[in-house]
Amino acid sequence: MISNRLIRLGIAVGVGMGTGVYVFKPLLKEYEQDTNGTWIMPSDEERLKQQMEKQQEKKQQ
Repeated sequence: MISNRLIRLGIAVGVGMGTGVYVFKPLLKEYEQDTNGTWIMPSDEERLKQQMEKQQEKKQQ
C-alpha cells in the first residue's frame, strides 16, 4: 500500500518537474539573452543603484 503511494508520488513529482522544465526553460533562456547574462534588466540598474545608496546612507547614520 505504501509502495503504491510512493510510485504515484514519484510519477507526480517527475511529471511536475518535467513540466516545469518544459515551460520555464525557454523563458529563462530568453530572459538571459535579454539581460546579456547578468539577469538584471537595463531599466532596473538605476533602481538598484538608488536602493544601494539608501542602504549605505542608513549604515552611515
